[in-house]
Amino acid sequence: MATRKSHKIDRIDLKILSALQEQGRMSNLELAAKPGLSASPSHSRHRALERSKVIQGYRADIDLSKLTDYVEILSFVTLHKHGRTQQGQFERLIERTPQAIACYQISGNFDYIVHFVCRSVGDYVELHHSLIEEEPNIASVTTNVIMAETKKFAGYPLKELVEPVEQAKE
Repeated sequence: MATRKSHKIDRIDLKILSALQEQGRMSNLELAAKPGLSASPSHSRHRALERSKVIQGYRADIDLSKLTDYVEILSFVTLHKHGRTQQGQFERLIERTPQAIACYQISGNFDYIVHFVCRSVGDYVELHHSLIEEEPNIASVTTNVIMAETKKFAGYPLKELVEPVEQAKE
C-alpha cells in the first residue's frame, strides 16, 4: 500500500490505464482510440508506463470454478512477537506457501490477513496445522470461510483516486 506518489500522469495516461485495466489484451490501435491518439504516441505512452512500473504486468483472469472445486479462506493472524525479524520470518513463510494468494499486514486486533485458496476445508486445516508447526511465532489464527464473492476486483477506481497533472501544450 503505497502512500507516496512517485509518477505523475496526465488525463491521456489515465485513459490508457483505465482501458488496459478493463481489457489488457486490446490492440495498440484499439488502445489509441480510447484517449483519441494515433498508434505511435499511444504505444510510446504505454511503454513509458511499463518502464516506470506503473503497469507492473499482465495476467489472465481465470475462472477457477470451471477447473476444480475449491474453498477460499481469510485467516486473521496474530504473532507473539512483532520485531522485524519475526515479521519477516512469517512473511517469508507465507510467500513460500502457494495456497496463500494474498497477505496484508494490518492495524487493529490482528497483525495480518492471509487469503488462502484450497481444494477443501480439510486441506486448509492440514495447511493451517503445518504453518503453525513451522512458525512458532504465530499466536492465534481466526479463520473465516468465504461463502460467496459479491464483488470481484475489476481494477482500481483510477478516476476517483488519481489527480492527473495538466497536459503540456504541444
